[in-house]
Amino acid sequence: MLLKLLSSLLVYTFALSVTYAGVDSDIPSSPDASEKYVFYLHGSAEETDGDSEKYQAAVDAISSNVDNVISEVRGDTDPNSYAEKIKQQVNTLISKGVPAKNITVSGFSKGSIITLAAAGSINNPEVNYVLLAGCSEELNDKYSVDAAKAVGHIYSIYDSGDEKFESCEETIKPSAKLKFEEIDLDSGKGHKVFRIPKEKFIEQWRDPMTDWINN
Repeated sequence: MLLKLLSSLLVYTFALSVTYAGVDSDIPSSPDASEKYVFYLHGSAEETDGDSEKYQAAVDAISSNVDNVISEVRGDTDPNSYAEKIKQQVNTLISKGVPAKNITVSGFSKGSIITLAAAGSINNPEVNYVLLAGCSEELNDKYSVDAAKAVGHIYSIYDSGDEKFESCEETIKPSAKLKFEEIDLDSGKGHKVFRIPKEKFIEQWRDPMTDWINN
């Protein structure tokens, strides 16, 4: 039993140590204006449990296809307050010469609620946003996130089997300042597909996400 536990701990530690060089917890002091910058905001699980293999698998997957990933493990978070932090970081990148079109804010589950709040707070039609696990009117109401304030280019990816986070079509309305695209997955895993650290599930959301970011 002890050997099995030690073996599991070694595997878990190794999984957490395998990260790409393009992942950082903060924006660079001297950003390269020709590169892409992607913020990734995890879901609520890591707010209580801390770092995890599933979180690391997600940031590593994104980093394998884009230049720079900015992500940190948060504690218990108010979406609107954290959106202000993201706003400051995005505006700092822009002030240092990074084109707004080269910046993407993305999030999964509760992270997508924060991302939607950031889209309203940043209020820049050239900044990009990716919502993983779609939208939840219930959580938008709980956290007082007003989707009508969102501005920018928004790409939604959700799973058709997700019973809590659904399509954003009824939540996000395209306008002169907001472009909206959406795809649905049919993984058979619902909400969990974005947290399964296996390539056959990761590629279902990672590939369309990073293709959209890079094009």
